[in-house]
Amino acid sequence: MIQKKIVALTSAFMMIAGLMLAPTTAYAGQGKISMELLKAAFVVGGTGGKGTLTFDGKTYPLRIGGLSAGWQISLSKANLQGAVKNINQPSDIIGVYSAAGAGLAIAAGAKTAVMINDKGVTLELIGTQMGVDASLNLEGLSIKMR
Repeated sequence: MIQKKIVALTSAFMMIAGLMLAPTTAYAGQGKISMELLKAAFVVGGTGGKGTLTFDGKTYPLRIGGLSAGWQISLSKANLQGAVKNINQPSDIIGVYSAAGAGLAIAAGAKTAVMINDKGVTLELIGTQMGVDASLNLEGLSIKMR
């Protein structure tokens, strides 16, 4: 009888200690991003702009630049907004995002993009683009915090 109580108490103690010492699982957060980009290209192109990251109720200013290469003719301005996924802290947004894409916009049109950086942060963007943009290219954007 005493032996059963000791085994039960030991088991309960081990279970409570296991729960207290077990590693907690960290889940990546989500944020929002908005950006304004200007692009000029003829075969090789450049993109520059600014944006903001909203994460955990705070807003962080961003500086955006990029290069593209491939078949393209572009002189355009894009305003994009969207979700930032798999982000643990604001500095995770920093990095180079790459994408392959094709597009055609004359005057005004819709623009969408999904991009990922080396930390696994994913940008899901949607917005509008004005100007001329005809492209089949590889593109990379570099995002830095200001």
